[in-house]
Amino acid sequence: MPSPIGHALAGAAFFEARPGFFFRVKWLDALFYAFLANLPDADFLPGLIQGYPNRYHHGIFHSLGAAVAVAAVSGLVFLWLKKKRPWKASLFVFLVFYSHLLLDFFTWDFAPPYGLPLFWPFSAKYFIAAHPVFININRSARSANFFSSLFSSHNLDAVLRELALLGGLAILAATARWLLDKKSGRRRA
Repeated sequence: MPSPIGHALAGAAFFEARPGFFFRVKWLDALFYAFLANLPDADFLPGLIQGYPNRYHHGIFHSLGAAVAVAAVSGLVFLWLKKKRPWKASLFVFLVFYSHLLLDFFTWDFAPPYGLPLFWPFSAKYFIAAHPVFININRSARSANFFSSLFSSHNLDAVLRELALLGGLAILAATARWLLDKKSGRRRA
């Protein structure tokens, strides 16, 4: 799985595609995209509390079912807030959430079960790319040293690769947004 930095960069690319979509304040909107892109890793929290952070990681929260559920809840929130086109918000939340799963799919995985249940509840089978692009993040299986284990040269290499690939994607998206705004005569705040 990529680091939270890699997932946040993917969220930044989505932000550039639709800035100001969720919130009027751009930095808050960008922060929300980063949150959504990292949300599937909230499955670490129950395991951290129990002393085994990996216990629930890459379970059903890393699946199509979870993406649909989170998107549906966001659509209901938009409907409740009387926002226009809540289905658009749901679709965008789904895409940003599912981007996390796709990045994890293309990452080396050395801990069973290998991969993630991409299509749960339709299939309980775990999937992983035959040719991963991203380096796994090494982490301790125990809560006591989970956070300190994240600081290693291996993980630094992984983050540098994410910065190159996903940072490049975010820069490309920002450049495309700037060119589109320039062509239409709009100014970015």
